[in-house]
Formats: sequence, structure tokens, C-alpha cells
Amino acid sequence: MILGITGGICSGKSTAADVIARLGYRVIDADEISRFITSYHPQVLSEIHQAFGREAFYLGGALNRGALAALVFADEARRKDLEKILHPPILELTQVNIDAARLNGQHLVVVAPLMIEAGAHQSVDRLWVIACSNEQQVRRLVQRTGDTAEAAQRWIDAQMPLDEKKSYADTVLSNDGTIEEFKALVAREWNTLVETD
Repeated sequence: MILGITGGICSGKSTAADVIARLGYRVIDADEISRFITSYHPQVLSEIHQAFGREAFYLGGALNRGALAALVFADEARRKDLEKILHPPILELTQVNIDAARLNGQHLVVVAPLMIEAGAHQSVDRLWVIACSNEQQVRRLVQRTGDTAEAAQRWIDAQMPLDEKKSYADTVLSNDGTIEEFKALVAREWNTLVETD
């Protein structure tokens, strides 16, 4: 079984994935794949340089992810330009892992914040959307980044609305309680999936 996990920023996707990984199952994360290809994939780096220029890179030539994020943050057109560069190789590597898991009869969890937007949800058997209140998202994002609440809200508003994400879900997991409650919920839901697969 291939499970996809998605949701808004700071909703709890990584926490859910960590719970399942600790149960002994394989998890791949689209953000980690993205970091890998933007560190070692020369074609991707070249395309980013062509699209965004030297200001997206450190003097030594490595990608400056913070600078790149700032360039696309308030500009939807530039954000879509970046997604056109990153999504194809991320989807390709993700599909390689999915195909290998299916071939070997293994369970696999794929975590991706833009799973629906990139069309990757079509490659999984079940889709979880992790949801929490807007207030929780803002608070967690401020804690993570040190940004203002207004800046955090702009990040959230730039994403697909949560209600729209929920419409794609097989299961919506609420993460508005304590972290212990959420971890217990994830473990229960995952074990139920495995038992019924």
C-alpha cells in the first residue's frame, strides 16, 4: 500500500511521517528529495540560475534556499516558474520509489506539501490530509521561522486552501490537540490501514 500524506504548512505532516517511520515503515519526503536535487542535480541548478539569476545563489555557487524563497514568496508567477523546474524531477524520483515498493510488495509513505498541486496524489492508494486551525498554523509557523504573524499568514494564504485539500482526502486527520494525541491518532489510523490492506 502506498499512502500519501499532505496538508498545509506546519500542519503536522512531518510528525505523522515520523510516527510511521518509528513503527518500522519506509517514508520518503518530497522536501528531502527537493533538497537533494537542488544540491546535486546540475540541470535543475542551471534552470534555477537561468530563471532567477545569481541572487538565488551564494557566492560559492550553492543554492541559497532562503533567498530563493524570498524571491518567490510574494510572486505567484515566479513561484509557478520554480515549481515547473522542481516538480518533474521530484515526481520522477518519487515514482521510482513507488514502483520499487509495489514491485517488492512493501508499504510506503510519501510525504509532500504540494502532493495534490503536483498531481502526485494520483500515484498513491490512500491520501491523508493533515489539518489544523489557521490559528495553530500561524502560531507554529511563527515559532518555526521567527517571522511575524502577518508574514506567516501570507505563507498560508499562498497555498491551496485547506478545504480544497480536504476534498481530495480519503482521511482527514485533525492536529488541533496535543502532540501526544496527534501521534496516537496517526498510529491508530496507520495500523488500521495496514491491517485492512
